[in-house]
Amino acid sequence: MRLINKTICTLILLMGVHFTYSQEFRASDLLTTDKEFKIGKLENGLTYYIRKSTTPAKRAEFFIIHNVGSLQEDDNQRGLAHFLEHMAFNGTKNFPKKKLLEYFAGIGVKFGANINAYTSMDRTVYNLSSVPMIRSSVVDSALLVLHDWSYYISCEPAEIEAERGVIREEWRRGDDARTRMMKAFFKYEQTGSRFAQRDVIGLPEIINKATPETLISYYHKWYRPDLQAIVVVGDIDVAEMEQRIIKRFSSIPKAVNPAPREIYAIPVNAKPIVGYVTDPESKVFSIRITTKIPNLSSDARQTNQALYEELTHNLFLEVFKERMLAAAEREDSCFKVAIPVLGSINYAMKTFVVTSIPNDKKDMLKAVKGVLTEIEKVRQHGVEKEEFASAMLRINRQLETNYNRTKEPKSVDFVSAAVENFTRQTPLITTLDYYKTSKECLKRITFEDFNAALPRFLTRENRIIVFVMPESDKNLLPTEDEVLKAVEEVSNTETERFIPVSKKGMVFKKNPEPVAVVESRVLTNNDIKLASGRQIDSTLEMTLDNGAKVIWKEDRNGEKNVNLKVFKKGGYSMDMNFLDIKLLETFAQSYIVNGLNKQALNKWLQSKTIAVKMNFAHRFTEMTGTFEVKDSLDFFKLLNLYFTEISVDERDIKNLKVRLLKNLAEPKKSHDFFVDSIKSLRYSYYPFKEEFTKEYINSITAAKLMDLYKTVFGNPDGFTFVFSGPLSAKEAKPMIERYIASVTNTGPETKSACCQVVIFREPKLNSGDIQLRYKGENLLSSKATITRYYHSKMDYNASNYVNAKVFTYIMGERYMKEIREARGATYHVGVTYDLIRYPENIAQIAIEFDTDPKLVDDLLVVLQKELETFVKSGPTEKEINEVKLYLDKVYQDRLKEKFSWTSAISNSLQDNILFQDQEEKLLSTVNAKSLQNFAKKLYDGKNRMTFVFEPK
Repeated sequence: MRLINKTICTLILLMGVHFTYSQEFRASDLLTTDKEFKIGKLENGLTYYIRKSTTPAKRAEFFIIHNVGSLQEDDNQRGLAHFLEHMAFNGTKNFPKKKLLEYFAGIGVKFGANINAYTSMDRTVYNLSSVPMIRSSVVDSALLVLHDWSYYISCEPAEIEAERGVIREEWRRGDDARTRMMKAFFKYEQTGSRFAQRDVIGLPEIINKATPETLISYYHKWYRPDLQAIVVVGDIDVAEMEQRIIKRFSSIPKAVNPAPREIYAIPVNAKPIVGYVTDPESKVFSIRITTKIPNLSSDARQTNQALYEELTHNLFLEVFKERMLAAAEREDSCFKVAIPVLGSINYAMKTFVVTSIPNDKKDMLKAVKGVLTEIEKVRQHGVEKEEFASAMLRINRQLETNYNRTKEPKSVDFVSAAVENFTRQTPLITTLDYYKTSKECLKRITFEDFNAALPRFLTRENRIIVFVMPESDKNLLPTEDEVLKAVEEVSNTETERFIPVSKKGMVFKKNPEPVAVVESRVLTNNDIKLASGRQIDSTLEMTLDNGAKVIWKEDRNGEKNVNLKVFKKGGYSMDMNFLDIKLLETFAQSYIVNGLNKQALNKWLQSKTIAVKMNFAHRFTEMTGTFEVKDSLDFFKLLNLYFTEISVDERDIKNLKVRLLKNLAEPKKSHDFFVDSIKSLRYSYYPFKEEFTKEYINSITAAKLMDLYKTVFGNPDGFTFVFSGPLSAKEAKPMIERYIASVTNTGPETKSACCQVVIFREPKLNSGDIQLRYKGENLLSSKATITRYYHSKMDYNASNYVNAKVFTYIMGERYMKEIREARGATYHVGVTYDLIRYPENIAQIAIEFDTDPKLVDDLLVVLQKELETFVKSGPTEKEINEVKLYLDKVYQDRLKEKFSWTSAISNSLQDNILFQDQEEKLLSTVNAKSLQNFAKKLYDGKNRMTFVFEPK
């Protein structure tokens, strides 16, 4: 142990990072391991992790981790790791064909939601999740599945052939502009490494030709006990589970002369790598500047030094975020926005990435120089004490917030920790130990230490600069020589020291006189109707002199925060020009509150535990908020200011108009025309298709924006404030009287009535059989996207809700069997339902999936045929029972989540009926006849809409 610590200390000194520490707490100390984990290794090399967790109770997670991924593939094997992942669900030694999925469906464990897997470059993980611990044989079956996944996946020829099409369609599903561009980014970051050559999905030509022998040979070469771990976490007996694992898995053969698993590196680059990503289907233009950061040594990553580095990086990120916000606000700024983030390239390196959007497509090079100049300022001058202190406060608050959110981990959280520990040697540390140790580390990072550590990851080497541009504008891109010259110029220029703008605090200039509550009454379940059946207590309604109402629900069993929802009739239904409502919604977060603009206000909010947001719903104007009890006074003051101290900045208006005019001038692409066509065909009335015109944008003024705000928020009359949390109404009442009851009408007298008059603007669906098959131009994508809707008039009630939900699940399974499993024609079929209440009661089912354009006609026939079969014959009892078991399990899990009284009371007062709160009782009413009747009503409506988007 002493030798390890000595080695780590030497490494720390060599890195030039010095931290102050006492004898009791050293950077080289090993991080504490979660002692509740039982970790062992069998003689065949297989590792196991077992942990007790009762969140949720009577459930368990069963995972197998393969420390293998696409990096282990040879050139003629690209895609085999992912192919094997698919084959794991298509037959094993003890679960032939689909028996695995069928057995677990029978106990409410659903494929996709609870049974799944993922393959990455460095690992492959298969799982059975949320398995009910109802009998011993279920545990035996779950372990037997993991056992078979370890060594006995069948890879039968017929199943391989059937699955090829599914994998091809999974590849096709990802053939879109966003995915293509992200892959191109990653390849530039991975330049010169194995990572750049091993995309997980692989190559179609290899997938199409892979033989059973090839798959099995690859499987047994790499999927072996010494590279595998079993993870079982849940409501279990750890000692008993260990004995079961030993008994079940010891018989798996130990690998003979195993192939070594190589650890691949990302090469360093002295000169910046310059890359270009263009796509004919994209409108995006931006610049992504990445700096690769070498990892700590494997030994150092097990010590406090790992947290020191993580916290140092996070502190820097907080500082740099503020600097980039300030830079974007300057009059001479060369970018609209620049967003810095920390990331990683798999296990090989960490990254610091700044993504910026230039003011104009012609200003790409200017934006690069602008971002690099801000980085150089840090390199040359470090950060200022004021910035460091502010970042320290924010990181401390983040640690507290994250701990409060995660201090009661769920079983899946423990599983994730085990996966990271086995595959990347991440310390297996508890949430509490992580929090405490991070706080100790943070206390020991001095201003001098921090600045001394920055050069390690803000190097001029290891940079990648990638330009993103629509294909049609690629002539505006700078050349590589121009980019390298610009980088050199910035590096050789002595920058000015950054001078932080004095932080504008929230100065509360006014202390309004309190206005007494007019009337108070205790609310009961007769006043607040809750579908969940919960009993209302400790709930007070206060009527204020200005016409507002406050409902206070004391709740000391739920959130640490007090939550608020404010609402008033209006939203999109206000008696106003719809474009005015849209403008107010667009500009809502840019209003200046008490002299603080958006950035300054956010900075002040981050120093507290306070959040406030405005929202526009179909029938209500809303505001949501949250605060910790210790910040109560500041929250109420801020709430008052949202009604009394609002202004606008001409610069914000100018920026808004420039952005809207640019959006208007942006030429539409094929998919935009397709979406516009859908809106016209689906709806007989659709208010949201109304767009800002040039004339309207030019008419936007400060006076107009202020008039709109005051019209909607200037009069408190009609607003209801619903609070719930660990604070009593008695404690809150003085603040309510001073900061809410004191608010008077500041809105235009002639317009204040607009918020009482509503013009319902819910979209209205068209009727009949409507079809659109749109062939997009200039597309690289090779997929067709099919969307099919069925709708019919049906009562908006609990019975139709629960039957629609169960029907959707059954149809989803049927479509998956017919389209994915039988034909290999898609990766996934999504089936969703919607019970529409306004403007008329309608039930709607939507089916959506991607496929090969050549298969569209045949698959549209399948969609119709399967619905007609259901209408004619109904569902089977097996189908119904499987869905009920799964939905009941989901419902029971939801009951254990923290209950939101704010949402429940608000929904009741807004007459939002939450059928899901009655789901346990409702599920018992569903049977074959009720489902068939629902399907008949849906079918008899004779309303079918089909939209297909495909390449020309």
